[in-house]
Formats: sequence, C-alpha cells, structure tokens
Amino acid sequence: MAFTKLTDHIDELSNHLEAYFNSMVAYYKLDFFKKFMKGFSALVKLLIVGSIFLFFLGFISVAFAILIGKSIGSLSGGFFIIGGVYLIGFIILLVFWKKLIEGIFLEKFSRFIFNDSEVEKDLEELEDVMEEEDSWGRDV
Repeated sequence: MAFTKLTDHIDELSNHLEAYFNSMVAYYKLDFFKKFMKGFSALVKLLIVGSIFLFFLGFISVAFAILIGKSIGSLSGGFFIIGGVYLIGFIILLVFWKKLIEGIFLEKFSRFIFNDSEVEKDLEELEDVMEEEDSWGRDV
C-alpha cells in the first residue's frame, strides 16, 4: 500500500516536472519571439524614418549648396563646401563611433534584451501557479 502510494507520488512529481519544463520552454519561446519582434519592428521603424530623413537631408543639402554657391559666385564651390561639411562630419563620426556605440546603443539594447525584472516576475508567477496546482493535488 505504502509502496503504491509512493510510486503514485513519484509519477505525479514526474508529471509536474514535465509540465513545468514544458511551461518554461513555452515561456522562453514566447519571450524570444516578443524580443525578436520588438527588435524587428524597431529596425523597420529605423529604416523608414532613416530613409525619409535621407531624402530630407538630400534636398536640404542641394538647396544649401545652391544658396552658398550663389552667394560666393560659384555654384560648384557651394557643392564643394557642403561636401566638405559632410566629410568633416564623417571624420568626427569615425573618431567617436566606438563611444557612441558603447554609450548609447549598448545600454539601450542591453536593457531591451536583458530585462530581468520582467523575467523574474513571470517566473515568480509561474512558480505560484505551479504551487497552487501542487496544493490541489495533495491529499489532506
């Protein structure tokens, strides 16, 4: 009698562990999908906003180049000045690129990807649910 009750409890424990494992796998799949979709939507947003900004920048650059060229009397000079401004900006970007990446992007994306507070909260909720299910199955 005691042996069958023990084997029943072991079987029940095995079933609970399997359910817990399956729940954890499903949770991490959903968590990965959520983070992947957030990143993908941010990338699409960046591409759309970036392309609109590049069109704007192109038109403004041509306008300023023509304006500068007319004011100095040489249209090609205005385009060279605007080109020089972009070259200086590019050199500054190359010098400070590593700091920019490490300072801004790494911090934002690490908070985005490794948001441990959400994971810990969800794990605690899952453990509470598992404890409730376990208390329902016990003999009183």
